[in-house]
Amino acid sequence: MKRHEFLSVLGISASTVIFAPFLTSCSKSSGVAAPVTPSGNSVDFTLDLSVAANAALATNGGSLIKNGVIVAKTSTGTYVAVASICTHQGADIQYDNTNTRFICSNQGSGHGSKYTVTGAVSAGPAPTALKMYNTTLTGTSLRIYG
Repeated sequence: MKRHEFLSVLGISASTVIFAPFLTSCSKSSGVAAPVTPSGNSVDFTLDLSVAANAALATNGGSLIKNGVIVAKTSTGTYVAVASICTHQGADIQYDNTNTRFICSNQGSGHGSKYTVTGAVSAGPAPTALKMYNTTLTGTSLRIYG
């Protein structure tokens, strides 16, 4: 093999390694989405329940999304917090106070996962539970952590 041929092969090989991930990301979808892995990141933040931005948590059944977490106040007045992204295809999670559960906002055909207030899957197609976080209320400060 001549030097010119060697360098040409080496250049093509290097280009393939460098650009292959970009080319596959542009490929046509098979129609089946990969499951979304729940965030393993820990959180630790506090919500001041006396400010208007957090007013949804002042009444039973209210909820809000903050820092990738959906925080809800159940009909019994208990605060619960889980990851705010569905583990099926990454749609937002909503709190369904009527049925005391979390639901995926993507309610299309073959979607619409449902989760208990602890984040466990109660109806698929979600492959895994939502990450649950701890909540601690001190006065008007609600700490979400875990």
